[in-house]
This record gives sequence, C-alpha cells and structure tokens, in this order.
Amino acid sequence: MSEKRYREKFTFWLNLVKDDEFEVAEQISELKRNRSFTKTIRDGIRLICDLRKGRVGVLFELFPWVKAEFLAGIQTQETAGEKALRQQLERLEKLLIEQGNTPIPMPQLPASTGPKALDAPRFDLPAFDDEDDLETILLQPDTRTDSAANFLNSVLNLQK
Repeated sequence: MSEKRYREKFTFWLNLVKDDEFEVAEQISELKRNRSFTKTIRDGIRLICDLRKGRVGVLFELFPWVKAEFLAGIQTQETAGEKALRQQLERLEKLLIEQGNTPIPMPQLPASTGPKALDAPRFDLPAFDDEDDLETILLQPDTRTDSAANFLNSVLNLQK
C-alpha cells in the first residue's frame, strides 16, 4: 500500500507600490523562470528560522564560503586585550633599543601540520615478578538470601 502524499499551498501578497516588495516580485519572477522558486523559499525559511534561534548550521550548509570566511576572520581577529598587550610589548622593545640593548630576533615558528610526537625517552613498564610471594585471597560469593545478615557478616569480616 502506498503512502498518501500531503501537499499544502501557501499564498502571500506583495504591495508592488513599495520599491523593496517590487524588487522581490521581480526576483520571484526570475526564480520561477529558472524553476528554483520553491527550493529558494524552503531554503530561505530554513535559514531565517535557524538564524533566529542563534544557530548558523543552515547558513554554513547553504553557503560554505561564508564558513571559510568566518573561520579565517576568527583566526586573524585580535581581541582588544591582545592588541593592547602587543602595543605595550612594542613600546617596551623600543625603549630597550633606545637604551642600547640589541633586539632579540623573533624565532620563526614552523607552520603547524597537526599533532606531533613529543621527544620523550622510552621506558619499559614495570614488571611485577614478586606476585607469587603474596598470599592468594579467594573470594566466594555468598548465595544466601538474607541480605541483612550478609551485610553484617561483611562488616564484621572487615574488622578481622
């Protein structure tokens, strides 16, 4: 038995006297000519609802280049505190140079290509050869059904 498909139609009005709504009507006509009006409406509603909830998942899904720009902006963005600290370090360096000190060249850090192994010495894990010298403790489950007596016996055995 096939599933019944339900479709619903939504209608809205545009006031063509208003310039911005007239431009929307022209864009709708172009989208209909390209047979992309319905998909654009669906994507637009998904995008607006997602953004109103404070999420950007649909934005990044529909426009991957925005995600790339966003991430690049975060990496190059400098906070106010970082900027003030950098400026203060530059002033200190300038004062030290004026006093006759020679500047220390900044080391060039290699571009990170991912996690790298640490240079740590290798060592063997400890071997426990003296296990045979210890007393073997055998644990046997108590199969009695009296839990209160079992508990009290366990507590009394701890004192021994």
